[in-house]
Amino acid sequence: MNRVKGIVLVSFICLNICSFASHKVYILHGWGNSKGIMNKIYKEVTSAGFEAENYAYPGLYEDLDSIGKNLYQDILKENLDSVSFVTHSMGGLVVRAMLRYSAADLSFPKIFRIVMIAPPNRGADIADFFKDAKALKKLLGPNVEKMQTDSASYANQLPIPCNTELAVIVGKRNKDKGYNLLIEGDNDGLISPENTLLGNEKDVAYVKYNHLGVIRRKEPRKLVVEFLKYGEFVRN
Repeated sequence: MNRVKGIVLVSFICLNICSFASHKVYILHGWGNSKGIMNKIYKEVTSAGFEAENYAYPGLYEDLDSIGKNLYQDILKENLDSVSFVTHSMGGLVVRAMLRYSAADLSFPKIFRIVMIAPPNRGADIADFFKDAKALKKLLGPNVEKMQTDSASYANQLPIPCNTELAVIVGKRNKDKGYNLLIEGDNDGLISPENTLLGNEKDVAYVKYNHLGVIRRKEPRKLVVEFLKYGEFVRN
């Protein structure tokens, strides 16, 4: 990025983010993980100058709708002017579940930007393998079933973020077969690339990492900060 473009982009950031009296980035982990798995992303975001919260939720035993409602209520308590989100995996569905409550609330802060990393927006292919595993439902919790890929699934019925800038970072192997040979075509081990997208993304980046690699590697973390700052992935 040349010096002139850099100055323009910094000015744009100040006009958009700095104009908000209070702005916070919420970072959400995925199913079966704790917030600790997002620590490196949290450090990257805060080092870039953003106020952020590494948000924890009980994804294994509390249903997505309740988690989304709790996120909505927790944000309201902060009296913020605007918020952004960085999510991994099911964390993207938590934000979309939150929209069921926040979309009609005029007091809710403006949602400025969202970066979803490997989100099962159209369902997670791996969840389909547990469709008939009734004996495992108690072990897996209430949300695996909600992340199946059929058109009637919970994931496919959630609101789609609008009036905000959305980016998706997609992991894949860049081969005919992905990291999980049980899933047809390319995939990150749990989700096929096409099932991560909603269709209204401002930018999409494809990286050659598996489902957990996309949050453990430096390149995707750099992409997260770029989109939070500039509203696009900066490609040299």
